[in-house]
Amino acid sequence: MTASTPSATQPAPAFATASRNHYRAATLAAAKDLRISADHLAGLAAECGIKAILADFLGSRLNTRNRLENAEVATVKGTPGNRTRKPQEHGHLPELWEHLTAVAHRRRGGGSGALFTQLIWKNPFAGWDIGDRYCDGTTITDAALDRHLKAAYDLIAAHEQASILGTRSHA
Repeated sequence: MTASTPSATQPAPAFATASRNHYRAATLAAAKDLRISADHLAGLAAECGIKAILADFLGSRLNTRNRLENAEVATVKGTPGNRTRKPQEHGHLPELWEHLTAVAHRRRGGGSGALFTQLIWKNPFAGWDIGDRYCDGTTITDAALDRHLKAAYDLIAAHEQASILGTRSHA
């Protein structure tokens, strides 16, 4: 058996597929009362779901580092009259939810942005931390786990609804 050689280019992330897979794993973990894993995977499912929505419907693109970014979420540097805007990479929850909010809110008048405005009113992952995967599970309440699973499900459903309606921003 020979070792595989790494590819010179990374494959494009499959955010929608990853979101569905993490969600299925999260529900299986929740059913077995594996709270830490279930909550962790629900967060990853939501994160991938948000990135799928941003990439497929709201104009975010992969940069040269193979990370998503959107010019509508940018850092501004410089002095008045000499400012530069640099697209900010879409990172991780809970801040990633704010990126979805910023982009979808600007497009709420119609098209794809309008489909996602129902998601942006309240961040169900405020206070969520990926580092909780190291906790003893006592801080993950049933209510928090249910909220995270529902949010991940809602993101996946919104992505699928937008796909059915044919509102993709690119092929």
